[in-house]
Amino acid sequence: MPVRSSRRRSFVVSVTCALRGLMAAARTEPNLRTHLLLAAVALVAGVWIGLTDVELAVVALAIGLVLAAELGNTAIEWLTDAVHPDPGTEAQTVKDAAAAAVLLAAAAALCAGIFVFGRHVGVPVAVVTRGLPALVAIACLAALAAGAVRARR
Repeated sequence: MPVRSSRRRSFVVSVTCALRGLMAAARTEPNLRTHLLLAAVALVAGVWIGLTDVELAVVALAIGLVLAAELGNTAIEWLTDAVHPDPGTEAQTVKDAAAAAVLLAAAAALCAGIFVFGRHVGVPVAVVTRGLPALVAIACLAALAAGAVRARR
């Protein structure tokens, strides 16, 4: 078990480390930059079309989920590359699973965005309340079926 320092880092030092990690990821990861750009567009569009405070909070939470998943994915990729520099099946599987977490977070954020923005931009209510959940359920079942088929091989 690693020995931990008895001296705790101050909050300011912790925030400084977190910001340094965010900046390093933003410099090196194009997907994170894309997510940051889309987040800014979504928030500006939300304010511009007049989302309520609660709707803006939902959008902000969805954005936070995606950015946190992307940063977690980046950290896992960096650590995997450091520990296992030669690309191998195990290392690639770890990276793929981390990337899947980002994909699911982005899909959830997209669904939240459609629910929140839909009524403001004229999407029929039935599409949002029935069509979108049905599509998500079909996608989940397709992923489950694909995994089951691959597991049998």
